[in-house]
Amino acid sequence: MSITNLLSAVLKPPDRVLNRIFGKGFGLKDLFTLINLAGGVGGVVLAFLGRPVDASYAVMAGFILGDSLDGAVARLTDRSNRFGSDFDTITDHLAQCIAPAFIVFSFFRGYNLYLAASMSFIIIAAGSIRHARNTAVSFGYHFCWKGLPRPIATMVIFAVLNSQFINYIPHPQWFGALMIVGVSYGLLTDFPFVSHHGRKLQGWVVAIVFWAYGSSILQALFYRRFFWDILLFYMCVYIFLGWIVLHKRERDEFWVAVHQWRKDLEAQG
Repeated sequence: MSITNLLSAVLKPPDRVLNRIFGKGFGLKDLFTLINLAGGVGGVVLAFLGRPVDASYAVMAGFILGDSLDGAVARLTDRSNRFGSDFDTITDHLAQCIAPAFIVFSFFRGYNLYLAASMSFIIIAAGSIRHARNTAVSFGYHFCWKGLPRPIATMVIFAVLNSQFINYIPHPQWFGALMIVGVSYGLLTDFPFVSHHGRKLQGWVVAIVFWAYGSSILQALFYRRFFWDILLFYMCVYIFLGWIVLHKRERDEFWVAVHQWRKDLEAQG
């Protein structure tokens, strides 16, 4: 029996129990989405308490323990459905758009209240526009996301603002503000960012991904001093890795899909 079959056999009984209790498409996958939701809510609460670093860890925990696993659990339990997809999308908007905006406000409020409010608005506006566009017309090239993915944008923002190196930059609030504007712009671009859907990734890419996940978790548990600095390095590697992973044919197919998406969006009026 393969590992996939074994995991499926283990996960399906509790999934059926949850579906019987809650019904309406609810399953084990949605518990992981709730973990992601809890991380987002925890981030908002901690941001209100003036603890942006702890708030950042809360959102990261929700992503690692919840958002990154709910899709896999849905496939293993054969319960991929519209309810789970919509629930995940709504939760992601809170955890990767609203919560980061509150955390950013908590970080910047000590420098300037108007700057803090402006940065929060920019993050929410960019994330909401991206969400609305993708809801109006879904993007059809499954091996790549169009524009910087919201989880990556969130991690870049957290990594820069909580890093050690930002303490050595003159006027760090303006450096952070410039970074947030750039990341928000990245959310709305049409550039390709490689995903794990659509085709099998190269072995060396899979190894890098597992190393990044595993080392980040261990560092968060046992040695946090340079956690955000190393996370920023991983995010930079990811951002530039897509152009290496994609073959020319795949890049050409991606841009064809982008042009079609633009036409379909414009046709909406």
